[in-house]
Amino acid sequence: MTGVHGALTTNRVTTIRNAGGGIAGMIDTAIAAEDTPARIQVSRAAEAVANASARDIGRATGTVAGNVALTVAPGAALSKASALRTLRLVRPRITYAPPQIGWVKEVVRSEKPWKAYNDSAIGSRAGRAPTLMRTMADGSKRPVKFDGIQGDYVIDRKWSVRDMPRARAQSLRRSEVLAQHRLIGIWEVPTPAQRTKALTLLKKMNVTNIKVKVAKP
Repeated sequence: MTGVHGALTTNRVTTIRNAGGGIAGMIDTAIAAEDTPARIQVSRAAEAVANASARDIGRATGTVAGNVALTVAPGAALSKASALRTLRLVRPRITYAPPQIGWVKEVVRSEKPWKAYNDSAIGSRAGRAPTLMRTMADGSKRPVKFDGIQGDYVIDRKWSVRDMPRARAQSLRRSEVLAQHRLIGIWEVPTPAQRTKALTLLKKMNVTNIKVKVAKP
């Protein structure tokens, strides 16, 4: 990186465009020529540009050219340094294991329409319900049942949405277990009117990781 400062103090600055492009180019060249990690090169490049005086940059062409170079060239150099500084701040993307979907025997039996509606969800299995394990405050785990699975989404079907204590508690349980597994849930309801009720309830409970859509029977 010493080559950057050397070039800054020996190369003649002839035009504003050359000044901007030249310094930016020198930083590129110096970085490409070294095996030093980018986070170290950024600080060196910024220091080299910052320490170059008007006299250093423009002594071959006069004070005016030097002042122009310092006015314009740091912008080009800064754009390079800023881009590289971003690399320093970037963290490796965290990857998570796929959700561990369990299946439990479905013991609820009914001849009513809601049962057939729930059992027909996408990804459902006859006589079994998909589950996610919810970690409790004391470290114990409890299963939370859903009705189906579609890709990375888990589906919970609601034949009728009611703003009752049991429904509110259930929505919070669903939201908590989804958050623990970094998933998004989908409530499927049979009519637009039920969708409106579902959205109102979720908003009231401040649940943001469950979406609602109409799925006709």
